[in-house]
Amino acid sequence: MAKKGFLDGYKTYDTSDGFGSPKKWRSAFKERFSKEEAEALLKDEQQTPYQILGVPVGANAAEIKKAFRKLIAMWHPDVNQHRIEEAEEMSKKIIAAYSLLSN
Repeated sequence: MAKKGFLDGYKTYDTSDGFGSPKKWRSAFKERFSKEEAEALLKDEQQTPYQILGVPVGANAAEIKKAFRKLIAMWHPDVNQHRIEEAEEMSKKIIAAYSLLSN
């Protein structure tokens, strides 16, 4: 299987008729990181998804979402142009951790 890039989730979303509904956008983005892909990405990681997001093991959905938004804003590749490879890697880990914890 080919390695997926950071923006592959966006590339699967058809914008030929405009941006469409948020529901269609969310479903296209969720195709990017399924539970299996997220687990595969984090399998060699020494940290748990909770540690990656910096939340306690018993965190509720609101705490997980808040931590995700804070970290993804901090590590987004557009913000970290001077260290784009590191930012892409961290963004993938953050998105994978959130994908696993939000399901």
